[in-house]
Amino acid sequence: MSETHVAPQPGAPEQAHRLLPFGTFGTYLLLGALFCLLATLGFGWLARGVLADQFVRFDDGLITLLHGYWSPALNQLMLLFTTLGDVAVLAPLLVFVGAALLRLRRWIDAFGLALAGGGAGLLNQLLKAIFQRVRPDLFDGPLHLTSYSFPSGHSMGSIACYGMLAYIGMQLLHKRGSRLALGLAAALLVLGVGTSRVYFGVHYPTDVIGGFLAGAIWLALTIVLVQAAEWHARRRSSALPAAAPDR
Repeated sequence: MSETHVAPQPGAPEQAHRLLPFGTFGTYLLLGALFCLLATLGFGWLARGVLADQFVRFDDGLITLLHGYWSPALNQLMLLFTTLGDVAVLAPLLVFVGAALLRLRRWIDAFGLALAGGGAGLLNQLLKAIFQRVRPDLFDGPLHLTSYSFPSGHSMGSIACYGMLAYIGMQLLHKRGSRLALGLAAALLVLGVGTSRVYFGVHYPTDVIGGFLAGAIWLALTIVLVQAAEWHARRRSSALPAAAPDR
């Protein structure tokens, strides 16, 4: 039996960033759009379930479960995590890092950092006003909040801000191991912030999940905008004529 010859297609998967339109930026754009689509569908499904009270058993059960692990030492650890996700910590941190980036002439990164933090905060307030979910009240804890609950502002802000900080840091680091360590540290920090909100009973687990999804969508959009700005700046720089030497 003769074998049918199938001609290979040009290029290879690892060359996609060069084959797609706009090169590496095209890859970021394609992956970012796909991620945002899937995350938006997930957020929509979650929000519809929250409005229909479909997650009451899951929410109340997990809050009660975590409350069973309360201890003085764990309380202090969770208080540290929840403080690191507070706007009173995130805002000065972003201002400090943004100023340092401007001094290093990393103005696009500084803009992206401001957009990630500021945009996430405004979007969170808008979403809270839309859904108007009352906070859980299963037991007394050290934190007493009266604002709306869904989605969690700490969770949304932490994934947008620490995620953007990690992205910028990973662009500046050269060793792969260092980049992976930074990404893992940021992920664990964000997870700790979200867990602390459920631990103290000020958010339902679905609030935290919703905050993570909304914050991740905003983070992806911000990264794509940063990539677009860098791509445009490189094109403009290469198109400018070389400066004449001083005489």
